[in-house]
Amino acid sequence: MSDPIDGRHHGMHRIRRSGVLDGRDTRTWLGDKGHIGSDMITPFRKPREREQPRWRKDVNFHHNKIRVAVERVIAHLKTWRVLHTDYRRPPNTFPATITAVIGLYFYARSE
Repeated sequence: MSDPIDGRHHGMHRIRRSGVLDGRDTRTWLGDKGHIGSDMITPFRKPREREQPRWRKDVNFHHNKIRVAVERVIAHLKTWRVLHTDYRRPPNTFPATITAVIGLYFYARSE
């Protein structure tokens, strides 16, 4: 989670602007195709008007098999009703508040 960013931008733009990647080595992180060019491990794009070699399909399959867990978490967060309403506290308290909410959620799930 990061601070809210105004406007419509690609996810990689938002990540860079948030500063969450500053000073971090992302070469071992798994990203989706939207992260191509970010030094993360990403799936192969299908070449135009050609088929991918079998080995690339296999790499993409295993990559996506791991990434599906991340995508499920993102989808789950989007169902939280509290995230569909305006944030009514001072904007500078948002990072601490969302961190507390996530911590409480996982604490409740662990019991």
